Amino acid sequence: MRKWGYAALGTAVAAAVIGAPVASAAGEATGAQAGEQAGQQECRRAFDQAVWEDMDSYNKRDGARYSAIIHRDMVTVGRRGDIHIGHDANVTPVIEQQFTLPYEYSMPWTVTHTVVEGCHMGFAILDAHYLVPSRGIDRHYTLSLTLVREHGRWQVIKDTVTDVVS
Repeated sequence: MRKWGYAALGTAVAAAVIGAPVASAAGEATGAQAGEQAGQQECRRAFDQAVWEDMDSYNKRDGARYSAIIHRDMVTVGRRGDIHIGHDANVTPVIEQQFTLPYEYSMPWTVTHTVVEGCHMGFAILDAHYLVPSRGIDRHYTLSLTLVREHGRWQVIKDTVTDVVS
């Protein structure tokens, strides 16, 4: 019995010694995964904030904020199939035409789907209405925004506007 007891004790000690590094490595992996998850959550929050910044700056007619969120290589595909390529081709008409309209408009929106990949690219689909109550206008759109993250900040690189037909 005594030999069995020592053998069992020896086996338990060996298992503890061998298991300790395994448990430690598993703990480190879990810690690394938790760090990755926290990093992904932070990227997602920053992405969501950038989408909000794009839409809020448009709704508030804030040219400086709107210009800052637009990537230098932005491409827009408008609801009529018109295509605008580059920062100036996208920002200038919005600031010079839409932001100077003599009447109030708004574009309430809701994000319906988001994908953020590796903290360098993200995509959001929005359900939006372009509203001009004084003119009886309510245009229902689906917006798809693609953003890229460069130099630590998110910017809109592609915007597609599609009419929703009821």
